Amino acid sequence: MNLIFKIFFNKKLFLILATALLMVFLSSCSFTGLRLDMSYIFKTDPEKAVIDFLKALNNKDSDFIYESLLSEDDKNNISREKFNKELSLILSDIESLEIEKTYYLGYEGDFVKVVSEFHVKYVNGEVKNYRKYIYLFEENKNWKLVFDKSFI
Repeated sequence: MNLIFKIFFNKKLFLILATALLMVFLSSCSFTGLRLDMSYIFKTDPEKAVIDFLKALNNKDSDFIYESLLSEDDKNNISREKFNKELSLILSDIESLEIEKTYYLGYEGDFVKVVSEFHVKYVNGEVKNYRKYIYLFEENKNWKLVFDKSFI
């Protein structure tokens, strides 16, 4: 008990022990998702929006994309049902999507530009690598995708 008390109240020893335990835990986890989640903390908000978008595509979560990443103008131009139907059709050929890198490039005119590199595995087994520039803008303190500029 006395040893535990000394370790806990000796700040240097406690920090060294805590750091060592954290390093052991993180090195024993080989999940690529954990690495992505750790780097997510240090990303800009536009990068996080792009990562959220790509994760939603991988999860085929069109509701999240519609609700969180479409601007009010886009929502006025397409109903949720039509958006979900069209996105489901597009995603039907995709088995999975894996994000490789995402970088914030700064403003380009009125929009923020983010580049993302990712791999798409299709249901036929084919894997393609993509590098895509994705444009965003801020609306009501949230980042929204500029679909017509990013995906045409």
